[in-house]
Amino acid sequence: MKTNYLKHILPAILVMASCSMFAQTLHSLYFLEGNNQRNQLNPAFTSDSTTSAYITFPGMGNIYCAGNSNVGLKAFMRPQGDEMITFLNSSISADDALGQFKSNNVIESDIDVNIFTVGFKALKGTNTIGISARSLSGAYIPKEVFTFLKSGQTGEETQYDINKIDAVTQNYIELAFGHAHDINKKVSVGAKLKVLLGAAYAKAHVENMSIYMSDTKWTVTENSTFYGSKGMRFEDKDNGEVDKIKFGNWGLAGFGLGLDMGVIYRITPLANISFAITDLGFISWNNCITASNKNKEFTYEGFDNIAKEDNPDGSNDFNDAADDIWKRCKDLVRFNDDGKTGKTSSLYTTLRAAGEYGIINNKISFGMINSLRVGAPKAWYETMIVTNFRPSKWFNAAINGSLSNIRSSMGATLNFHSKTVNYFIGGDYLLAKYSKQFIPVNAAKFSLAMGLSFNI
Repeated sequence: MKTNYLKHILPAILVMASCSMFAQTLHSLYFLEGNNQRNQLNPAFTSDSTTSAYITFPGMGNIYCAGNSNVGLKAFMRPQGDEMITFLNSSISADDALGQFKSNNVIESDIDVNIFTVGFKALKGTNTIGISARSLSGAYIPKEVFTFLKSGQTGEETQYDINKIDAVTQNYIELAFGHAHDINKKVSVGAKLKVLLGAAYAKAHVENMSIYMSDTKWTVTENSTFYGSKGMRFEDKDNGEVDKIKFGNWGLAGFGLGLDMGVIYRITPLANISFAITDLGFISWNNCITASNKNKEFTYEGFDNIAKEDNPDGSNDFNDAADDIWKRCKDLVRFNDDGKTGKTSSLYTTLRAAGEYGIINNKISFGMINSLRVGAPKAWYETMIVTNFRPSKWFNAAINGSLSNIRSSMGATLNFHSKTVNYFIGGDYLLAKYSKQFIPVNAAKFSLAMGLSFNI
């Protein structure tokens, strides 16, 4: 199958970010007792004392989607009368347009769907066996790229030096085997071993790019690499440069291992501290198609009317804008086919340290979770304050406020846990403003999850 999918990468990633933090499930669940999925955040959590076993509803045990973005739709498109125009339009000044972008622009998405999980008590603790599908994607673009697109040649000679452009997607099936038990009344420990079956992986990385523009020629020198797993193959030009990517013949593309570990220490019946590390591991991808450009200079022939928007039919929806930007960029990054090789990628490891203190016989508690994610192109850290309410044995809820290196936000989660059913729904980070296409207008930090399981 032939595709020019890259021209749609901008709207696709923004949509994913708006409907889809790398946490596996909501941080708000961390302190909600009676929830069967919070062991994904810390494997030391055991099941409720009244529950001997549980199973998740197939495909609905935990449906989680989350996203990070420090740039939104407003940076790319603006209303003008009854129409929308892109930031490239000459009616928008360079200072105004570029003021919407950050020094490093990040758009990330994480989707985790629990296919099936069973939990049961044995071996002096709680055991879990589960299978999930995970998809993690991100684009990391420095501001200089948008400066080049908007400003173009600003004098007789103009030089742009751009560093560290990344676009990556990692998709795999996770088979998890966990065990947690109480060492004594104060200490609980847990661990989870994960067998990872790689489905698809791709990464484009530009280490550095130099763009020289003069009245006689525009030249580009770059140092870049690309990897793509099984199911992808190149269609090359006569000169050996990659022209298109074709898709087909999907299958098992890689194999990996992951590990979660956690501990809980109960200082008093109403106070505890806990620590966890999740997704410590790797995936080894077999027979990846590879391409590179090692400081090869070429003449840039992307377009003539740089920094000017040309749209005679007046149509300026987001898809058209993305196509326009794609046309301007498609010749900027070039790869030469290097054959096939193996590639190992790390998981996006998250470290968590948490504390909780209860009042009114633990009917209300206050908790704090500090999280640090590493292993991805962009490190992420967050402090979340959570207030938990436990008005009855079958219902509890949490509201939270968080501060991170992306943006601050608030969220809430409801958890229903009767003797037979556990159902939860909520979001850690809630956005206030969307476009008609459900794309975040401002910087996005968003997560939403729901899950259903049955206690035995």
